[in-house]
Amino acid sequence: MKSSLERLSVFVDNAHEPFMTLAEAHTEHGSKRLLQTVRDVTDAPTDAVAASVFFRRLGFFLAAQFQTIAIHQKMFAGPLEHVNVFHEDKTFKFSVPSTDFIRVEASEPALRFVLETYGHPLVELFSKQAKIPKLILWENIWGYVIWIYSQMIQENVESAEKDLNVLLLDETWKPYMRRSPFKQYLQNESALDAMKNYKRVTCCLLKEMPETDKCPYCPHAK
Repeated sequence: MKSSLERLSVFVDNAHEPFMTLAEAHTEHGSKRLLQTVRDVTDAPTDAVAASVFFRRLGFFLAAQFQTIAIHQKMFAGPLEHVNVFHEDKTFKFSVPSTDFIRVEASEPALRFVLETYGHPLVELFSKQAKIPKLILWENIWGYVIWIYSQMIQENVESAEKDLNVLLLDETWKPYMRRSPFKQYLQNESALDAMKNYKRVTCCLLKEMPETDKCPYCPHAK
């Protein structure tokens, strides 16, 4: 389990010195500090671009949780205070303590817990703080979520398709959002088809980074 988490930039009992926790990031002062750190590390020109960059990394964290639930029937259930953020090689990674992993008896409440604990609060705050639409931040997360689920479906992981279907239900996202943005991003395709012909609904703003062109799957690409 540890090695699969590490491939998604989530390290268990890691000795790396964090520069903050997700709980600190979930404050007005901490969110400003995080955005400035992302700008310093990556040369992101604005807070909106910095938020977009960071939420691509947070996408790894949520995708790692969904993978662990589906394959190992376990999840990290610690508070935001126990999620350390550190940067290395101009990117951002996470470390968590092994003591906060629990057994998952039913996947639906576990998936909701991940969204409600590590997703919605941060998306809500950074959307306001960096003046960036929530749909962009959620689609940055979705890019890694669909990648992980399509891999698991191809590998015949028993609960992968069922778990993904839970995340596509509008009810799973209430009361935070009226509809499932993940369903919107699929654009009426199956997960495998959507991954094979991956294209975004929103622009992730990375084209605004220095010396960066539009992504091939950007909705603005010709």
